[in-house]
Amino acid sequence: MSAGGWRGSSRSLAILVFVVVAAVAAGGFVITRDAADREERSLLRDRTSEVAAILSTSNNLASSLQLVGDVYASRNAGGRAFTAGARSLMVGAVTTVGVAELDDGAIVVRAAEGSGAGTDVPLGDVREQLMRRALASDGLVSSLIPSNNGTGTLVVAIGRSDGLVVFEESIVSSAPVPTDPTSPFHSINGVLYRTTTPDPASMLITTTAELPLRGPIATEEITFGSETWLLQTSAIGPLASSQARAVPWIILATGLAAALLAGGVVTFVTRRRVYTVSLVEQRTADLRTAVAELEAAREIADSANKAKSQFLSRMSHELRTPLNAVLGFAQLLETNGLSPDDRDGVNHIIKGGNHLLTLINEVLDISRIESGDIALSPESVLANEVVTETLDLMRPLAAARSIHVVSDRVGSCRHYVFADRQRLKQVLLNLVSNAVKYNRVGGTVSVTCQLIAPTRLRLMVSDTGPGLSENDIGMLFIPFERLGAELTGVEGSGIGLALSRRLAEAMGGTLTVESTVGIGSTFAIELPLVEGAVERYERLVTTGSVAASHPSAGHDRRRVLYIEDNLANVTLVQRIMASRNDIELIPAMQGRIGVDLARQHRPSLILLDLHLPDIPGDQVLQQLRDDPET
Repeated sequence: MSAGGWRGSSRSLAILVFVVVAAVAAGGFVITRDAADREERSLLRDRTSEVAAILSTSNNLASSLQLVGDVYASRNAGGRAFTAGARSLMVGAVTTVGVAELDDGAIVVRAAEGSGAGTDVPLGDVREQLMRRALASDGLVSSLIPSNNGTGTLVVAIGRSDGLVVFEESIVSSAPVPTDPTSPFHSINGVLYRTTTPDPASMLITTTAELPLRGPIATEEITFGSETWLLQTSAIGPLASSQARAVPWIILATGLAAALLAGGVVTFVTRRRVYTVSLVEQRTADLRTAVAELEAAREIADSANKAKSQFLSRMSHELRTPLNAVLGFAQLLETNGLSPDDRDGVNHIIKGGNHLLTLINEVLDISRIESGDIALSPESVLANEVVTETLDLMRPLAAARSIHVVSDRVGSCRHYVFADRQRLKQVLLNLVSNAVKYNRVGGTVSVTCQLIAPTRLRLMVSDTGPGLSENDIGMLFIPFERLGAELTGVEGSGIGLALSRRLAEAMGGTLTVESTVGIGSTFAIELPLVEGAVERYERLVTTGSVAASHPSAGHDRRRVLYIEDNLANVTLVQRIMASRNDIELIPAMQGRIGVDLARQHRPSLILLDLHLPDIPGDQVLQQLRDDPET
């Protein structure tokens, strides 16, 4: 492809990568923001229900008024007992408590206590109509008598079977009621109406002068005797936790950062490629007259390609971290109760994110092969476990081609080797997969181990395939060289064995092959032997080098130490661990602090990031291994 074609492709690819990642981030933001809004509305409804339960005092008031009526009726004319009972109800804004009776079609006040007391005080039309409604109703009834000074009088009455009506009058005001941290209205604004509609003329209580209420509003109907009152509330400030409100913005920010970073990487790589291609085109045109210039151009192209590989290797952590955060929060959302539409959206986020992560991994693996910069986490690995896991994964493929899989049965693989467990498994999977795919139908694949020195172990993968010639063996480990395998219909890229040899050498071992045409091939990995962790601990305890641990009594919770400098990842793990009461998560943003916390708390598990701001993660791991206390 020409330089112009590469330039056009680079723009299209950079835009496509940016749009895909940004769309994933925007989808996650919309879904999490909607979930946060639903949580906010749910909390407002809960607070409103709590306030409604506190305000629902009609049963107690009805009982108290009935008791005053009983006292009056038992004394025939009230007396001191009635006075004491009536005054016991006159608390706060209550101004008058009295008893009235229907006499020859007219309502007559028989006894009263308070500022409006007196049997000769005219009731007025509103009060008289209320008394008549009370005699005809089963339960409390009320009326609100407004005044011109911003206050009003709330009259509550209850009728009795003996024809008496017990009533109570209270002063209500349209001015906001002051609240404090102990008030049920400390985080919400509320308005109580004496009707089922928000009628300003029927307002009894308000905590704010800014009416009508703004923002999301919750309503609750309160039964007051035979009437239904309306309570409306709105939040003064956010009710949900700051962490819940921050999650959508974290997803959006990390997603957009990943989009910009991915687009920048693609643009950088393709620009370098455009530069190299254009330079090669220029030097090729002058090939007959400037051979030296062509050699210089090739050197520049190799340098550019190496710079690309080194750049991609350095960018691996920066690309994976935000994308893993997006996928982590999406998977966390998947565990919550989502609607079908929301769950479909989360599935699209996870599917798109995993696809993008796979593409990034493939590009990064190719760059590592070219630059030789392969990051490993070596440890003591039981060879038998890796062999067993590998064969368990490959048995279905072998069974499909009637290949017999044979493993070591005498225990020669029960040794520990110093290797990166995942990379060793990757090499074995590649070798066994090749042994199955290039074998004859009904053939055999065997995996055995052999001690070749006191400090070396050889893992051998043998097959009964067609074998390889000496010329084929010489080309076997060249990247992208498939030795005519494309004619057999077997899928592959031709870099598996080259990568496997590089991995074996990076782990301090070798990968060799012996083959005979018509008989089969044997691939052998040699790795250094090490002492297992359990054996090392028992040996050190026996020699007195390690003091016995003293776990604290009475602690049922297990501690997990998370050494990570990325705040989004820390937030994700905290959200995951929040539902586990038996786990205590201890975060550390720096490697040195993590080592100190490990010595102090003796955690059951340590999650360790390899890229930390102060010291690399592999140095932290080495310090923890070298310290007998950890």
